[in-house]
Amino acid sequence: MKNTLAIRIEWGDCDPAAITFYPNYFRWFDQGTWRLFEAAGFYPGDLVRDRGVYLPLVDAGAKFRRPGHMGDDLVQESWVAEWREKMFLVKHVVRCGDEVLLEGSELRAWVVKHPDDPRRFQPQPIPPEVRAALGE
Repeated sequence: MKNTLAIRIEWGDCDPAAITFYPNYFRWFDQGTWRLFEAAGFYPGDLVRDRGVYLPLVDAGAKFRRPGHMGDDLVQESWVAEWREKMFLVKHVVRCGDEVLLEGSELRAWVVKHPDDPRRFQPQPIPPEVRAALGE
């Protein structure tokens, strides 16, 4: 399953060089991941309320090919590229027209709060129904 996110680069998304300030791409990656889960029927608030599950980042990265500029209309595609027992890798590709601006990834864990210390998390196996809904 893939999900697309339409993005218009606005004035406030740019840095003094008049190109997209790079942290915005990571914000959009996060948005893309949550929209992907929503499209599969798993809403962030429901995961926390009903299952006690959180999806923290373990690793994130991006390869920048060219800058985005104010007024550019982008399309970001996001999908789960790899499943592990307690983690999954989400890939993101951001395009302006036919040109790839960047490729990114997020490694996320499937966790619940630790029973002895609520400030810590405890990884859990990802349920088969979640994997199936997102296209294992």
